[in-house]
Amino acid sequence: MSQEFESKHVVGTEKSMACVCKKIIVEGIVQGVGFRPFVYRIAKKHNLGGYVRNTGGRVEIVAQGSILQVDKFLHDLDFEKPPHSEIDTIKSEDIEISNFSNFSIIRSNADTTPSSILVPDIGICKNCIEELSNPHDRRYGYPFISCTECGPRYTMIKSLPYDRYNTSMNSFQPCATCNEEYTTPADRRFHAQTVCCHDCGPEVSFTNNNGMVSSRGNDAIVECAASIDSAKIIAVKGYGGFHLVCDAFQNEAVDLLRKRLGRSQQPFAIMVKDIPAARQLVYLDKEEEKILQSSKRPIVVLDKKDENYPFASIAPRLHNIGIMLPYSGIQRLLFQYTSSSAYVMTSANIPGLPMVIDPDAAIKDLSAIADHYLIHDLKIENRIDDSVIRYIAKSPVFIRRSRGYVPHPIELPFKVRPSVGVGAELSNTIMFASGNRAYISPHIGNTNHFETATYHSEVFWKFSGLTSIKPEYWGCDLHPQFNTTKFAKDNGGEAVVPVQHHHAHVVSLMADAQLDRDARIIGIALDGVGYGTDGTIWGGEILESGYTDYKRCAHLKPQSMAGGDLCSYYPERMVMGMLKDVIGSEELLSFPFELKYGPKEAKTVLEQLNKKINVIMSSSSGRVLDAAAALLGICKYRSYQGEPAMKLESSARAGKDASFELHPVIKDSIFDTSSLLYQLYELKNDHTVEDLAYAYEDAFAKGMAQLAIRSAKKNNIGVIGLTGGVAYNEHIACRIQDDIKEAGFEFISHSRVPCGDAGISLGQALVASLKKENEKFK
Repeated sequence: MSQEFESKHVVGTEKSMACVCKKIIVEGIVQGVGFRPFVYRIAKKHNLGGYVRNTGGRVEIVAQGSILQVDKFLHDLDFEKPPHSEIDTIKSEDIEISNFSNFSIIRSNADTTPSSILVPDIGICKNCIEELSNPHDRRYGYPFISCTECGPRYTMIKSLPYDRYNTSMNSFQPCATCNEEYTTPADRRFHAQTVCCHDCGPEVSFTNNNGMVSSRGNDAIVECAASIDSAKIIAVKGYGGFHLVCDAFQNEAVDLLRKRLGRSQQPFAIMVKDIPAARQLVYLDKEEEKILQSSKRPIVVLDKKDENYPFASIAPRLHNIGIMLPYSGIQRLLFQYTSSSAYVMTSANIPGLPMVIDPDAAIKDLSAIADHYLIHDLKIENRIDDSVIRYIAKSPVFIRRSRGYVPHPIELPFKVRPSVGVGAELSNTIMFASGNRAYISPHIGNTNHFETATYHSEVFWKFSGLTSIKPEYWGCDLHPQFNTTKFAKDNGGEAVVPVQHHHAHVVSLMADAQLDRDARIIGIALDGVGYGTDGTIWGGEILESGYTDYKRCAHLKPQSMAGGDLCSYYPERMVMGMLKDVIGSEELLSFPFELKYGPKEAKTVLEQLNKKINVIMSSSSGRVLDAAAALLGICKYRSYQGEPAMKLESSARAGKDASFELHPVIKDSIFDTSSLLYQLYELKNDHTVEDLAYAYEDAFAKGMAQLAIRSAKKNNIGVIGLTGGVAYNEHIACRIQDDIKEAGFEFISHSRVPCGDAGISLGQALVASLKKENEKFK
């Protein structure tokens, strides 16, 4: 070794051994994921002094040691983080060296920041599953088993920072053994805020219909399982709310549940014991299997297997069904003690109202539905429904983004001032945005109901607190009568920006696709209804759009809706409105209508249309698809949201005849949907219902793609996107995508935000923020 090299080596070694003290702030998903225990372990590994603590929604670390030790610590911090954590930024600064003799986890403080938030609930992990089923483990059969890598998080948090005293677990004092696990660095439950066991944690109870307890603990699970085997309907309290549960293989139990709920046709989700049980019922590819088994455990909408399908009453006349796997100890234990491998597992609420979370309220509100109750004494601080995902063209798309994903932030393509979108009326969510992050709330529901509107307000203030975002700008729907619009105006004052419904859809899509602030696209927005700037109801729109402005380039032909919203429930009314000017009244009245009041109602509807009495105009694509379903006899009464169009899609899946097709008629940038429906009527007796349904959907999709392509060429825009509830129709979505790509345009669709109304709160928040910012500079 040369003298020069020796000298440099000694100097370099001395420098690397010099003592430093750094204050490190870590932002991202770093609370509720075992991050502090992880920091403790790597700090001890590198012989550092200092501390780690939660502070608001982030983690603060003070690390003292040699430069080399601290550098290695920072490397491990970034590259060996816990599996459920996500680090967005690590910021460090040198501070004065202190006399740290050790490294410790210290008490959190309550500083707030809008840059971080709690992790979502996490499905039960592999290690906890093994302990749950191990007779020699002390948590054998304990339904609330969890650790730093799994269990409830969002559903039990009151406020940040995430420490036990800020959660509903604070009601349960850990026993000596649990406390030892909590304080032992080598233990999997080191600083796990949910640590508990049979001796010190929450307990389950099984009750009768009146709420009288008949058993507790493991006996309650066994008794509940026996009741499910006996075709009983059980209201089961989970981490985020109650589910109504029965054996999916017992049709009499399923039919009884339908009767009691008043849901004659709406599909139920089912929970299956494991993947082999799922494979017996549905087609399942590797990606679908992977997401089913992920820690998020969503409901995944999958195609039924046709051969001898056992669940005729679960999803009537639909080709697919929602499947999920157990995500809690309670659910796994129920399957352990029942003979069934599949349960109906549906949210316990009257349709349109929030899911029940309180045992006393459940016993009162569900007494006409449930035979028994499986309850527990862990308070639910934040209710949350199950997430729902469907694969479209082999890519996952959110139908409902909730449990497992909320409150995980969505990264925005640019920074915005603190803002909020209060959502639409149906399928409502709230979106808080600040910086380059947006936080979407759990599914809220139909805010037209007083109870749901009240819940909307509760979620708003709770989410604002958890995100530490105090909105400067408020986005709401253009419709002045929505409860959400009124809420925004009552609370946001001059900061409120009304946003046209379909523009919000398109902006949500643009942000979802990470388009920059100056981007412009042609957006195809296809849904049921949205208030238009011309006073009519829109729903089949081609918009040339940026983030703050848009131009309506093309649309479906406005159709007459006699009785307004009645047409959405009785789509034969829509058939009459669309064909009134195409065929004669006598022929129209000869249709085998099944309206509520028979032929007399048909005559009244026709008179309404002719005299324009109580008639509104709408370009809704949802109503156009509903009309085809009614004309073909597929669905003549809508008992749940989207039913006619969903059943039309399922019928079209079986369509195979390529010997004929329907042709979209477009004039002056308006798609004549009356002509399309009339073509269907003319061929009605010459082909099968399935082939006609396929042809109708295909022509509809081709017509919308043509409108978009023409608009893109005219406006010299290279990107076309699809959004709105109709985008969940795989046939229509794929046909539009194929035609647009074939024409040489870039096509974008949703991946992180729901296509339907649950996604427009994002668009509202962004439009409001950017418009208000632009006003400042004018």
